[in-house]
Amino acid sequence: MKVILTKDVPKLGKSGEMKTVADGYAQNFLIPQKLAVTASGGAYRAYQHDIASREEKRQRERADAEIAATRIASTTLTMGVKVGDGGKLYGSINNQDIAEALGRRGIVVDKHKIELEAPIKSLGTYKVSIRVYSGMTPEVTIVVEPKG
Repeated sequence: MKVILTKDVPKLGKSGEMKTVADGYAQNFLIPQKLAVTASGGAYRAYQHDIASREEKRQRERADAEIAATRIASTTLTMGVKVGDGGKLYGSINNQDIAEALGRRGIVVDKHKIELEAPIKSLGTYKVSIRVYSGMTPEVTIVVEPKG
């Protein structure tokens, strides 16, 4: 029996995929649990339309990500911080600080997508990667200098 998955099912597939499964599995488990619907008539046409609209959405997201990646790669953030003896910072610069600084420049980035191994705790210039899309990780340049 052909079914269209409405939710992700482990070891079977992701939501929106069409799968061929045993009749009993579909009628006794997938359909009663609302994990799938039969792929017949209107459901099949809706599935075909859903595939097309999902592909358009993916292309739009990729184009937006390419624009964001270009903007991020050409951005240099200058962070003025309080400094103690030996160039050590009072506190540190973390993902949240970088995301807020990019936000002030009009680049909205989720702080969880910033790949910073450890918080920045000293003066200098750093390159930090940001995941904007699958396979796209531009680097933003961060210059940490004393405030004032």
